[in-house]
Amino acid sequence: FSQERSVVTVCRLVVGDIMQKEYEVVAKHKELSQVLHQEGIIAFPEVDVTRNLIDGIVDVSQANGMAGMESNTIMLGWPASHERLADFLKILQRLEKLNKSVVIARLRPKLLYPREGARRIIHVWWGGLQRNGDIMLLLAHLLSRNPAWRGAKIKLMSIASNELTRQNTLEYLGNLIPEIRIEAEVNVILKPSDKSIKEIIQSSSAEAEAVFMGLATPAPGEELEYARRLDE
Repeated sequence: FSQERSVVTVCRLVVGDIMQKEYEVVAKHKELSQVLHQEGIIAFPEVDVTRNLIDGIVDVSQANGMAGMESNTIMLGWPASHERLADFLKILQRLEKLNKSVVIARLRPKLLYPREGARRIIHVWWGGLQRNGDIMLLLAHLLSRNPAWRGAKIKLMSIASNELTRQNTLEYLGNLIPEIRIEAEVNVILKPSDKSIKEIIQSSSAEAEAVFMGLATPAPGEELEYARRLDE
């Protein structure tokens, strides 16, 4: 995403007491530096000690920067449990207050490498600008400019409840694409009555190597239920 033009920090958090973690921090920083070097990733390594994960991520995100320059986008990995994902959604609420964009990335290592003879496909599920459509399109475009993803086809996907909505969405997106100068194919699906939104997304994007979906900010107390729906 950074196109080697942005400042990237890769941060590892250690939960515990700073007075007891001194040498562990030094060792983990050295290990992180070696990984970045081996992978050819240009980024600043950082290891921070925090008393708990949620406050630690927010504090590090808030403090990251130098000389008037601060990070504007935070990327988190996809956790193994719904409970941890719910914690990340609570973090989302706080980072939103700090005007940070947040990406929760679920990676499949085998999809990081191109299939022989097949053009890579990136799907962006459009729910409107208010549902992060603009930043998802930008991230998809930046990904397609990465050497490992160059030539990937971007498909802007949407679901309409009726034909009129479908035509209006097609017209709107058809005008938007030339305006923002991102090359993408538009596909607006008319929702069948016997299929759920979840089923349409799963079947339509089954062959795509990368899929971008908007992330809403759940109301306090609804994080766990939203985490389960996201996982589905």
